[in-house]
Amino acid sequence: MFETRTMRDRQFFELKNYPVRSFFLCLMALFMMSPAFADTEPDQDSLIAVPAAVVPDSDLNGLEASIRSVYQARIDVKKTADLHKITVNELAQQAAADEISAQGMVAKLQPYEKTYKNLLDVLGDAPAKDAPAEQASITRQRKLIQQAQSDLHGRLIRARLYALEAHALAEVLSQKTDAVQQALLLQRFASPVTPTFWRHVSQEFPATEQSILTIYSETLQTVMQDFRGWGIARLLGSLVAVGCLVSTPFFLLRQIRRAAARLVPDGRLRRVTAVALFAPLCLVCASLSAGALWLGVTGGDMPDGSALASMASTVSTQIPLVGFILGAGFATLAPGNPDWRVLPISDSAAKALRWHVVWFALLIFLRGALRYFDMEAGLGQTTIQLLDGGFILLAAPLLLAIPLQIERHPAPIAEGGVVRQSMLGRITRVLISFVSVFSVIAMLLGYIPLGYTTLSWVCSMVVTLFGLALVYLLVNDFSKTELLSNGRIGRYFVSMGLSDRIIDQTMTVMSGLFSVFLLFVAVAVAQSGGDFDFSVIFGNISKVVLGQSIGGVTLSFDVLLKCLAIPVAGHYFIKIVKRWLRKRLFPTTTLDMGGQTSILTIFTYASWIGIILIVMSSIGVTVSSMTWVVSALSVGIGFGLQSIVQNFVSGIILLAERPVTIGDMVEIGGKTGDIRRISVRSTDLGLSDGSTLIVPNSQFITSAVRNATFGRPSGAMSFTVGLPMGTDLSKGIPVMAAALGEVDGLLNDPAPSVTIAEIQFDKVIVKISGKTSSPRSVDTIANNARLAVWDALEKNGIVASPESSS
Repeated sequence: MFETRTMRDRQFFELKNYPVRSFFLCLMALFMMSPAFADTEPDQDSLIAVPAAVVPDSDLNGLEASIRSVYQARIDVKKTADLHKITVNELAQQAAADEISAQGMVAKLQPYEKTYKNLLDVLGDAPAKDAPAEQASITRQRKLIQQAQSDLHGRLIRARLYALEAHALAEVLSQKTDAVQQALLLQRFASPVTPTFWRHVSQEFPATEQSILTIYSETLQTVMQDFRGWGIARLLGSLVAVGCLVSTPFFLLRQIRRAAARLVPDGRLRRVTAVALFAPLCLVCASLSAGALWLGVTGGDMPDGSALASMASTVSTQIPLVGFILGAGFATLAPGNPDWRVLPISDSAAKALRWHVVWFALLIFLRGALRYFDMEAGLGQTTIQLLDGGFILLAAPLLLAIPLQIERHPAPIAEGGVVRQSMLGRITRVLISFVSVFSVIAMLLGYIPLGYTTLSWVCSMVVTLFGLALVYLLVNDFSKTELLSNGRIGRYFVSMGLSDRIIDQTMTVMSGLFSVFLLFVAVAVAQSGGDFDFSVIFGNISKVVLGQSIGGVTLSFDVLLKCLAIPVAGHYFIKIVKRWLRKRLFPTTTLDMGGQTSILTIFTYASWIGIILIVMSSIGVTVSSMTWVVSALSVGIGFGLQSIVQNFVSGIILLAERPVTIGDMVEIGGKTGDIRRISVRSTDLGLSDGSTLIVPNSQFITSAVRNATFGRPSGAMSFTVGLPMGTDLSKGIPVMAAALGEVDGLLNDPAPSVTIAEIQFDKVIVKISGKTSSPRSVDTIANNARLAVWDALEKNGIVASPESSS
């Protein structure tokens, strides 16, 4: 019977889980057909690839050999005294590439950990000795998956280990590179004004001449080959293409301005848009013209190791910058068309500065050539310093001449106007003058690398800041002109139902964040050393934008976005929930206004505490890292923050116990008023004269408070009346009681009372009391009751004297 029931249950289980088992069997069939379990070499990955197919042994072994070669090269360089910065840079780049490769392997292998675990969970553990035997195919499948899982674990360990080794090598080499560059930067040579310097140049002249002759011979040989056969046609075609590409931007400048005039409203945005379109066009045309000239001269078959190819690869990186500088400079100055001028300068200054733009572009091109001679031409150290000194003598006058030209040709001002130079302009002029003079003095003293590096960095930052300024002006003006609620795009958002205030705030914040991002880019370029090495620049941008950890706290652009976005999103979340509580939930309950306000206040503060914790978690601040803050706060609480903490705790007690709520009329410290607001620090009390009394919450806990509306919504009124001895009280009391019944606001249930309070020598004191509809109307109703009683007694011929009331 037991066996029959077991078989029936097993059949029911198989029928019930037939779709799951069918899917699992299909999955296992595909897995079994994967290349790892076949005798043939895998051509492609199957649905569930095995570790050997995802990351082969050859890749791991090649990565290990690459890391070992970097390490061995580092040891060899360290043993020798010749530590050249190019060698260290190459090793650092190779180590960084190996780290990226290892991380890619880890990323490929990690997803299969969960896949194998899920497969083993489906198969289950192997049956015990006494349990019925399972099918042989399931046992085989489990064994194969376990083998693949073990292989995956080993490959993951190797990949992660290689990633750590490559990262450590990259860090060490980076530090060594900084040390070498600093040593070269502060190295002193003979002054160019001394005979020793020129004697060293003459001694190195044979090597210099050999390098120049090598480049000359390779260039001449390459050009002479073009004059054979169809080479001359290719060369002429490339020259024609270069001429067309160089002249294209100047023909398109008018069309670009016309398009900007049609699409963009009048103002600075139109002028900046024209520059933003023209400058990239010049950059592209310059790059294409350089490529066309190289193809025309060499035909694309120049060996990579040749001197001409090395010089061309180094100089070509500066040609796009030359095109950008020429295009952006001429479009910004607009010497022949002041209506399209971006800078507020005079026509004469614009015409004078256009030649400075050409001068600056030639300096950038010259810097690319100097990079080749400094690093790859094999020239002597003194000859290299001679070339760098020539760059200093060309760049320093340019930096001094630009602000002088602007001052020499001031812009015309309106009648009665005053020319005021901004503080930023004055500071920039002083810094540029200081850098120029400093570089020349450093060169004359023999610190030529220091002067050259300084001026080269300044030139690169000028290009960077100029480009970023154009982008900033374009985005900022476009945001103000088009994206705000009064702009064309902003009005479209308004028609969709968005609030003007929300649109303006959002666009302002986005513009500010973009400005911060541009600042990060400028910092990244400044950290690159001014060489415009885009791999270094992008690496610095990733470090600055994607994150740098300082003391366990992550500082990056995305963290900044999170720190701004989380509070904003939390604010609107709290606002939506509070609106739902007020409009939907509270009307369905019996909570009074005070209870509703307490719930909303506690929810608001609790939510903001959670938001603050989330922000702190985003920047990497943990409870352990906040230990010192807590310790400092405990000391502060012990000395100067006692009252603040006391009021905070008292506010929590007021919100939880609710001895006073919003709307209560209380008397505290001799002041009577209505409670308008209760926060965690203080309570606002509205006085009868319209002013607000801010009371610390601790006074409601530690001092006596009279709550006139707590537990009873009605008020009490009482006063006394003195009647002469001999007055007919049987007539006077009913008269007064009847008069009280006619007073508005005086409750009839319970009915007002008129009682004899005291009999004196010459008069009888009668006490009149009653209930009012609200404690706030006691004074008004009591006054009306006195007048009613007085009139009633006077009409009935009864003389009375008012006594004290309460």
